[in-house]
Amino acid sequence: MVLTILSLKALEVDGQLRFGGVRIEDDRGDKSSTLSLGGNLGVKTDAIYGLSVGARFYTTNALFGKDKEGMFLDSNNNSYSILGEAYIQAEFGKSNLKIGRQIVDTPYADSDDIGMIPNTFQGATFSNRDIEDMTIILNALNRWAGVDTDRPEKFNRMQTSNDAVVTAGVIYQGIQDITAQAWHYSVNGGDFNYFEVGYENEQLNISAQYTTQGNNNSAFGILTGVKIDELALNMAYNKTDGVVSNGFGGGPFFTSSEDHTIADVYNQEAILIGGEYAIDDINIAITHVNFDKGENETDYMVSYAINKKLSLDLIYSDIYSDGKMVRFFTNYNF
Repeated sequence: MVLTILSLKALEVDGQLRFGGVRIEDDRGDKSSTLSLGGNLGVKTDAIYGLSVGARFYTTNALFGKDKEGMFLDSNNNSYSILGEAYIQAEFGKSNLKIGRQIVDTPYADSDDIGMIPNTFQGATFSNRDIEDMTIILNALNRWAGVDTDRPEKFNRMQTSNDAVVTAGVIYQGIQDITAQAWHYSVNGGDFNYFEVGYENEQLNISAQYTTQGNNNSAFGILTGVKIDELALNMAYNKTDGVVSNGFGGGPFFTSSEDHTIADVYNQEAILIGGEYAIDDINIAITHVNFDKGENETDYMVSYAINKKLSLDLIYSDIYSDGKMVRFFTNYNF
């Protein structure tokens, strides 16, 4: 009994209950929808000599009246569950090494939590902060699962071969209000490079980004925003030379909307205009993106943090001749 109590005390347990709904109307006017109940449950041990282990189970379960809209479901439009995280973690000094299934958030590999289950990745991630104001991140990832994959219910190869996507990144924050970052991804189809520098204080935000993919594809972008009391306004511009990819997730581009980005279109340009207003625990946002070679998109978002554990989100996306999408989420964190 004593050993059981001690082992339970050494476990950190947390999770989230998520109730979600999605309804999509496509460019032909066909409609599909899904109501789903799911979430995640995670456990992590206390570190012993810097070593700990953790795991997180994710699930999404379609409810009554479903039309089986696949955004919340697996590749066969069915409910599914997955052990999305299962890792060993070692912390020593200002270094951290995580091996196994894990959440990763970098410019071209990210969780993109837009549905019921986010993207998670399999591999190894190392980070170090020994150099003042600098974070160095290295990872090697070979499989991923989740919302942006063709088969969300299993861990898929990230490349046609089983070779890992190897990433090296540096984030520097040694100058007040300025963050600079540089990333290199070794990808079989052509290496990715990403650079971003931004200045942000309580009233102003200015950022620039530049990326290359392979030998002949690149994109750049600029973003500026101002905040006046509880009102935030922003504008952004992106332009591609050739065709760029979002990578393994939602992509890093400043003009990305809820559904459309500048990816996968030759010599694409996009302009974003948006605003967000906060009223106590309610945030209201409107964003419009004009794509010169794709359908425009306007997103309307309302978020309400009822308390520290419970929140509500409603997102309506008007994609004009490409259709419409409505999503809502109720999240309870414990």
